[in-house]
Amino acid sequence: MRVGIACEAGAPPAELLALLEAAGLPVAALRGEVPPALVAADGAAWLLGTPGDVLRFCDRAALDAGVVGSDRLLEGRLGVADLLDLRRCRDELVLAVAPAAARPHQRLRVATRHPESARRHFAATGAQPEIVVVDEPVLAPALGLADGVVELASRVRAGRAGGVALEVREVVAVCSAHLVASRAARVLLRSELAVLVDRLRAVLEVT
Repeated sequence: MRVGIACEAGAPPAELLALLEAAGLPVAALRGEVPPALVAADGAAWLLGTPGDVLRFCDRAALDAGVVGSDRLLEGRLGVADLLDLRRCRDELVLAVAPAAARPHQRLRVATRHPESARRHFAATGAQPEIVVVDEPVLAPALGLADGVVELASRVRAGRAGGVALEVREVVAVCSAHLVASRAARVLLRSELAVLVDRLRAVLEVT
C-alpha cells in the first residue's frame, strides 16, 4: 500500500506514528525522516509531504491512502474519501486578531490558508471581513496586509507572526488527523482498507 503522511514541518508526529504502529503498519523507518521523502519499508511505500501534495497524490491515485489534517479536508476533499478521524494531532482553527489593528468603520482584513472555512464561519456569524489568501498568514499582520488571521492555533502560538501579538477571538473549527483514501483504492483495495480501519478503531478504543 502507498500511504502519504502530511507534515506541516519536521518529522511525522510521534503520537501519530505510535497509533499507526499499534495498528500493524511498518512505520519504524519513518522515525527521524523529514519531508519531502519517499520511504519503502516492509512492502509499504510512504510519502512524507505537504497536506496539499498528499491530497493531490491521492486524488490522482498516486497514493492509496493518506493522513491529513481535517482543516484541509474542510477546504475540499479533491475526490478523496474520508475514512476515519484518528483523534491525533488535535488543534483548533481560530480567528486571531492583532489588538492594535482595529480600524473603526473599516472592514477587518483576515489572512488565511483556509478561505472556505473562513467564509463559512463569517457567513454564520454575520461578519463580512475581507479575506486575503496567502500561504503564511501569520506574517500578514506584520506586513500590514491583514488585521488578523484564520489559522491553526498551534501556528499562531508558535510565534511566527513577525513580532505582532495575535489574540485568539473565536474558534472556527476543531481539527485532527484523518485517514483518507483515493477513489481507486476504495474499489481496488477495499478489503485492505477495511482491515486497516478496523485495526485503527480497535486501537483508538483503548487509547
